[in-house]
Amino acid sequence: MKQHTCQSRPRFAITALAAAACLLAATGAHASEGFRMRQSPVGMFGGEIAAAADNPGFFGTASLSYINIFKVTDNNGDGIQIDARTIKLPTGTPSGGLVPNGTYTLNVPEGTVDFDQKQTQLNLVAGFMTEPMWGDGRMAFVVNLPLIMQSRTVLAAQGLGTVSPTPPQPLGPLVGGVAAAVNGQIQAGVADFNAFNNAKVSGVGDAELSAVWLHNYGGLKVAAGASLFVPTGKYDKNRGPNPGFGDFYTLRPGVAVTYALNPSAGSDSWDRGVTLAGRVAFGMNTTNQDTQYRSGNFVYLEGAVAKVSGDWGWGANLALTQQVTDDKDQGVVVANNRYKNYAFGPFISYKLPGKSSGVNLHYSRNFGSRNAIMTQALQVRFIKAW
Repeated sequence: MKQHTCQSRPRFAITALAAAACLLAATGAHASEGFRMRQSPVGMFGGEIAAAADNPGFFGTASLSYINIFKVTDNNGDGIQIDARTIKLPTGTPSGGLVPNGTYTLNVPEGTVDFDQKQTQLNLVAGFMTEPMWGDGRMAFVVNLPLIMQSRTVLAAQGLGTVSPTPPQPLGPLVGGVAAAVNGQIQAGVADFNAFNNAKVSGVGDAELSAVWLHNYGGLKVAAGASLFVPTGKYDKNRGPNPGFGDFYTLRPGVAVTYALNPSAGSDSWDRGVTLAGRVAFGMNTTNQDTQYRSGNFVYLEGAVAKVSGDWGWGANLALTQQVTDDKDQGVVVANNRYKNYAFGPFISYKLPGKSSGVNLHYSRNFGSRNAIMTQALQVRFIKAW
């Protein structure tokens, strides 16, 4: 999860170009993972948690998601911004040493960043569950390939800096000229940041390959395994939005359980058709070879409840993604930059004629985010077994 501010950098050299260089380091550095993790920002459980998952053979899902990324948060949970700062003006050379560097400063106000991204994503999932038993359970092998369209609109703005203290009249034009040059570099940096981010892109995302062991203990079902995310996605470090994350891998082992409170078909009690579900996973990232940036490892937790009545099911899920180790940029630890994101949302499902297919509609929204994108998403998922 990459993020930088000028405050996290060493003191920069006092030149007319320094302010722009620092601004670009504070903003353009989002070319890598950019407030994202290789973990969906919305929950994964839907109404199908109440259905059996132990039939051997081929199966598949297709999910279409409409995602609006409406905010990007900093370490305090506030929207990202360009920091206010004080720059020592390099007046030594233009004045021939008469006005030493740092005699006057340029006080640059805080800048704003308005962020909006629309994304349409089609996930194609295909898998096979084995007929032979492996330790009283079956193995499932799954491939998940996303196809992504992104359109990002970013407007960053920062006011002109003012000089202090006020120079005497004879030095006014000289100091003002240096200040104007530095202000010009800052505004050029803001313009470059906007150009870097404002783009429409589409392409294949990073594929997810999974192997899962499934076992049924009556009303309790267990799925344990691991996913490997591979860099098949379209990625360019010189632009903001990207379908892919870059040239690195993510390994995510985990376990999910579902429990039917009352599996008896003849019961009329309140818990008939109620299923509880939980999931825990741990993600480990390698170094992005495109940027030499390594995002920290993360934990994913999710819980859900579903109620089924006839062909209909409904429920809700709650998820948390929490980064547990620090990022590293060129091998150097990046402090105060850990990703955290909650998601909550309801879902409703319908079993199509024939017992081997269904449709799930799910709405989800992020909250409590830190160093993360905040999204609201609407997803339609079609599930089919053959």
